This record gives sequence, structure tokens and C-alpha cells, in this order.
Amino acid sequence: MKEIEYILLLQKQLNGELGPEESALLEQWLNASEENQMLATQVKQIWTKTAGYGKSFQPDLERDFQKVQARIRAENQVPMRATISRKLVRAAAVIALLITSVWGWTLYSDSNALQTFAAAETGSIQLNDGSTVWLRKGSQLQYPASLTADTREVRLQGEGFFQIKHDPSRPFIVHLENGGAVQVLGTEFDVSQEPQKTTVLVQSGKVRFSPQAGLEGLVLTAGHKAEFDHESDKIVHSLTNTLNDLAWQRGGLEFINTPLKQVVKDLEKYYSVTITLEAPGMEDVPHSAPLTNQPIEKVLESLALTHQITVEKTGETQYRLKAQK
Repeated sequence: MKEIEYILLLQKQLNGELGPEESALLEQWLNASEENQMLATQVKQIWTKTAGYGKSFQPDLERDFQKVQARIRAENQVPMRATISRKLVRAAAVIALLITSVWGWTLYSDSNALQTFAAAETGSIQLNDGSTVWLRKGSQLQYPASLTADTREVRLQGEGFFQIKHDPSRPFIVHLENGGAVQVLGTEFDVSQEPQKTTVLVQSGKVRFSPQAGLEGLVLTAGHKAEFDHESDKIVHSLTNTLNDLAWQRGGLEFINTPLKQVVKDLEKYYSVTITLEAPGMEDVPHSAPLTNQPIEKVLESLALTHQITVEKTGETQYRLKAQK
């Protein structure tokens, strides 16, 4: 590979689009010489000073880099030994060309300028293709003002529940904070991003969850959940017997033949309490209850009446469920 192609990889890394194989190539090049490291530092300095021109937009960087590579290959038909300053000029030219591309793209594509919806409180937004997105408090969605491209693409920070209008000819792609993505045709699903993990839960339809850029991903259907651990790079795929991970969007908890041990976990998470189940043999007893957001005391009272157990409050946010003697 030529030096300029490693500059290409540097730019993709700075833009958060570098795949695992490309990352390994770039690391190998950086470790090859101090000269390469100096060039990388200078490229990053140029990028830092100029990145603001286009960071709110999503141009076709791969296409632009192909154009740049073609020009440089033509230039390199005449052998020459480039100095650091010569290389830096070429690196700056690459970035300048990209910035020009982004600038022109924003001038002539006002309808595709990215909008930002930041949720100060839990709320929803309807996109112009008929899809609806609910954002959890503190989350953010970036989306084109007009979803008219062959692929409908948005970028999510935090947690969002998506109800996507079916359109087989135009896939819907949710880009994630760590470089991964979720691709769908028409479905309802939740994406939750935390520092330690990213979780995708499908309520209906089908999605492809690619936790990192460059990975083929995992296909999930209704009632399936996948959790990707950022530290171990491992993904766990499971069936879910409750949709209460969506309680923030649904407005409360609902149980349909849910084992009591899972009921307890869902109640603890939703109400931020601690519940001890001291009822041997009842952990797997199914429990059903309609959607509710009543106070925790009322919910536990109903649970106790249904299963003939007693409720004791042992602290400000601590409760004990015991089997009746």
C-alpha cells in the first residue's frame, strides 16, 4: 500500500468508520517507523482544525477516497522520493478535497441536511417517511430532513424505540455510537446503548444487528434480544419472555405468563427498588397482569393477592416477598 492509502485509513479512523482489518493494517504501518508516526500526528492535527466543516453531514467518503487514490496513482507514475513535508502537503490535499466535497454536498443538498432531535424528556418524533422514533430522556437522533435516498439512514445516541414504515426498496439503517448498525425493512425494535453494552430487542418484524463496523451481524426476529459486550466483543442472543425492557416507551409494565423471578427483576429495574423473593418453589410460577404504572406498593399488593404471598417493606426502597405459612 502507498503512503496516501494509509492516510485514507487514518481519515476513516478519525471519522469512526475503520473496520477491524483496516485497523490492523494501520497499526502495522504506524509501528513500522517513527516517520510514519510523525506523518500520522500531522494529519490528525490538520483534521482537528478542519473537521468542523463537515462533521454534521454524511458524505460518501469511500467514493471520495477512490477519486483521490486514482489521482495520486496517476501522479506516482513518475518515481520520486517524498519527504515528510511533501507527504504532508499530499495529506492536506486529500483532506482539503474531502472538505470541499462535503461543503459542496451541503450547499446543493439542503433537503438532506442533518436535523438533530435531543430528548430533554422521553418523547417521540415522526420522520417524513412515516416512521416514528421514541427517544428515552437524554438520548439524541440525527436524521436527514428528507428521507429520499435509496437507504434511509439515521444516527442514534442513547436509547430509542423505532417503528419503521415498511419499504422493501429502501432499507432503514440506524448507525450506533460505537460504529455498529441495525438494518431493517419494516419493524418495531429497541436499541439501548450503554458504556458497557449495546442491546437490541425486536418487538415485531426482523432486523440485522451488526455491533461493529465490518461485521456481517446477527438476524433477530420478534421476541428475540441480542446483547453485545463492548469489553469482550461477545454477543449473546436470547429469547425474551417479557417486553418490559420497553416499559419506558410503553408507559408501564405488563406480564404475560412471566415467571415470578423475572417479574421481580422487571419490577426492580422499573421502580429502582430491591425485592427479595423468599418463596421456595415459586420462582418459576407464571404471573400475568395488564399494563400498569401504579405505585410499587399497589403492584406488590396485587401480586401478593394473586399468589397468596405476603409483602414486607424492609427499607425505604427494599421489599420482601414471603410465602404464607
